[in-house]
Amino acid sequence: MELQRSMDDTKLRNLEKQYKLRVKTGCETCRIRKVKCDEAKPACLRCTRTGRKCDGYTHLSREKKSDHATAASYRNSSFLAVPQATTALTIQRSPCRSLSPNLQENRSFAYFQTRTLPMWTEFFDSELWSRTVLQLSHSEPAIKHGILALSTMHERYETSSPVFTPNSNDFAFVQYMHAVQHSKRLLATHQEGKIGLEMVLIACIIFTCYENLAGNYHTASMHLRNGLRILQQHGEKVKESAVANVLYRFDVQAMTFSDNAAVYIYELDAAPVCPRIPDRYVTNESARDDLVRLMRCMLWLAGVIDRHPGAASHPAWLATHSALTSSFEQWESRFAEYLLKAEHNDDKIRAGNTLLKMSALTIRIVMGSGAGMTTEMAWDPFMDRFKEIVDLAERMPVLNTQVAWTHTSLSARDSGLSSSTALPSRTRRIAPTPKPSTHLPTPYTPTSVFSHITPSLPSMQPATTPQQQQPRFSPSFELSPIVPLFIVVCRCRDPTTRRRAIALLLSHRRREGVWDSRGAGMVGARCMAREEGLTPSDTHGDGDAQGDDDNDEYLLRRNPNVNSCEDVKEEKRVKDVFVRVEVVKGCVDLVYELTTGVRIAEKGVVWEKKGERVGGK
Repeated sequence: MELQRSMDDTKLRNLEKQYKLRVKTGCETCRIRKVKCDEAKPACLRCTRTGRKCDGYTHLSREKKSDHATAASYRNSSFLAVPQATTALTIQRSPCRSLSPNLQENRSFAYFQTRTLPMWTEFFDSELWSRTVLQLSHSEPAIKHGILALSTMHERYETSSPVFTPNSNDFAFVQYMHAVQHSKRLLATHQEGKIGLEMVLIACIIFTCYENLAGNYHTASMHLRNGLRILQQHGEKVKESAVANVLYRFDVQAMTFSDNAAVYIYELDAAPVCPRIPDRYVTNESARDDLVRLMRCMLWLAGVIDRHPGAASHPAWLATHSALTSSFEQWESRFAEYLLKAEHNDDKIRAGNTLLKMSALTIRIVMGSGAGMTTEMAWDPFMDRFKEIVDLAERMPVLNTQVAWTHTSLSARDSGLSSSTALPSRTRRIAPTPKPSTHLPTPYTPTSVFSHITPSLPSMQPATTPQQQQPRFSPSFELSPIVPLFIVVCRCRDPTTRRRAIALLLSHRRREGVWDSRGAGMVGARCMAREEGLTPSDTHGDGDAQGDDDNDEYLLRRNPNVNSCEDVKEEKRVKDVFVRVEVVKGCVDLVYELTTGVRIAEKGVVWEKKGERVGGK
C-alpha cells in the first residue's frame, strides 16, 4: 500500500510538471518545506498531524491574482489525485473541526486534534488516527463519543483537574457510556453486512485506549482479546491492515506487562505469524509494523516455554523460532538499507528511526540471551548493546530534555530483607517474559465483541493540591521507549548503564498503554536496590515503603562495592517482578522472585508523591 501511494505521488508530480500545474496555494509551512499540502483549513493536516505549527495561508491574500489564479487557489485539493482502489468507506477528504452543536463536545474534539493526536503520532505518521478516525467521528456515534471520552481523560492528566471522580454525570464517563451503547448498534449493523469490519475494530481500539487511561486493565485486556479474536476469524487482507497493526502493538504491550487478573495465555496452537519482509522499506511506518510482529513472535516463544516447559521441541515452536530468526535478519538488512536513504532533516522521522533501532537491539539481546531462561548471567555478555539502547534513548528529544542526574555515589543505608508470602491474586507483573499465576482465570470467550460491557466509575482520587511541577504527561498507544528501557533496567547489571535508563524513565512522564514510565522507573530502581544490597532504610517491619523514595537522587544512589555486572551475583539477582498497581493512589505492591526461588514482598511503593494527581502536575 505504501509503495502504491509512493507511485501515485510520483505520477502526480509528473503530471504537474508536464502541464505546469504546480500549485502555489499550500500553507506557508508546506511551501517552505517543499512538500505537498492538503490545503485543509484553517490549518493543514500535514502540519497538525506531525506536530508542526501550520502558518496558514496569509500569503495568498498578499498576492495579486488574475481571475484564473484566483479560481485556481480555491480548486478542490483532490483535482489532480491519481485514482486509487476504492475502499469500503466513503469519507470526506479533510475532516472539519466542528463536530457537534454542543460546545463542550466541540472543545473536547478540538483538544483531541490539537493536543492528543500530535502526542499519539509523535514518532510515526498514522493515517488511521490522523484521518480515518477523525472522519468517522462525524458519521459514527460510537467512535465520536469514544474519542471525546479519550480527549477528556488526556486533558485531565495534563491539567490540575481530578482525573477520577465518583460523579455519574462526569463528562468523560458519560461520553464513554454513550460510546458503549452505540457500539451495540454498530455491531448489529456490521452483522447485517451494512458496514465494514474496520469501524468495529476501531471502536474496539478506542475502548481499549480509554480503559487503559482509566486504569481498568482487566476490561482493556478484554477489549484487546476481542479485537485479536476477530482478526483471526477473517482473511489475510484484514490481518495486514492498519487497524490490525494497532492491535498488534497493543498485544506487545500486554505480553510485556501482564495482569494476573487477566493473564496473557500463551498457547502452542496460537503462534503469531512472522511477517514477510519486503525487498525494501519506503517508510519507517512499514518497518515498524513488521518489527512489532517480530516482537510478538519473540515474546510468544519465551512466554509459551514458561507455561509449557516442553514447548521447545514442539513443531509449532520450532517453526516459529526458525521463521523469526530468518525474518529478523532480513528485517535488519532492509532497515539498514532504508536508513541510508531516509530523510535526516525531519525530527519526527529521525526519532522514529531511533526508536526502531532501540527495539531491534532489544530483540537481538533477548534472542541472544535465550531470554535468561536458564540463568540471569546470560544477559551479561550484552552490556555494550544495553548501553547502546540508552545512548539512543538519550538522543531522542522527548526524553533528553529533562534528564538531570549525577554519577556521584550516595551512601547506602541498608536494612535486612524481609520475607513474605505472595501477594493476593490480583497482581500486575512487569517483566520481559511474563509467567502465568498458579491459578489461571478462565479465558474470556464472548460470542460478540461488545456484549456484557458494563463500564464502572474509577475510584475517587483524593482531593489534594500539587506541591511541585511534574514533567508533562504524554499518553501514547504506539510503539515507544518504555519497554526497551525497562528491560535495560531489569536485565543490565552494569551500575552506570542501568541508572541512566532509570533516570530517563523517571524524568519524562509517559503512559504507553498499560505502561507508565514513572512507575516502571520506580519498580526498576527498587529491583536494582535489591540486587545491589541497597534496600531502603525506611522499610519498616510491615513491609510498607515510605520516605526518601520520591527523591530521584536517592533512587539512583550507588553502592561503592558494585562497579560492574560481575559484582551482582546470580543468587542476588531478581528473575521476575510481580506488581499490583493502584493507579488512583499512585502506588504499587511488589513481589520479587529471586533466581533461588525466594520471593520478597514490598507494599505501598509510591511512584507519585502523596498529594499529587496520577497525571503528574
